Amino acid sequence: MNNDFLEKLYEIVILPNYPEINIGTIRWKDHGKVDHDAWAHYFDDQKGIEYILLFEDFPSGSFLADGLSHELIESAGRGSIRFSLDPPFKYVENITGYFTLYKEKDRRG
Repeated sequence: MNNDFLEKLYEIVILPNYPEINIGTIRWKDHGKVDHDAWAHYFDDQKGIEYILLFEDFPSGSFLADGLSHELIESAGRGSIRFSLDPPFKYVENITGYFTLYKEKDRRG
């Protein structure tokens, strides 16, 4: 799937669920498969802080579960956001599934 399409979709549908993200200031860096049905989408904000938007077909959090380099950013008290299309249960990789946002931990302290 085209990365430009995915980035625009995430900016319109997924990332607005996270108030700390200023969509107009992010810079997409990379996209890559990190596990069997899991993809990581990397971007920086205007301060150079790295974020990882993790897509999974079912949320496991195993990709960054160690909490060492990145921390979970919740949306409305939830760790993951589920996005689906009509008809229900139609699977489209990187679109219909669960999204979890992680933020780079402050390394200064």
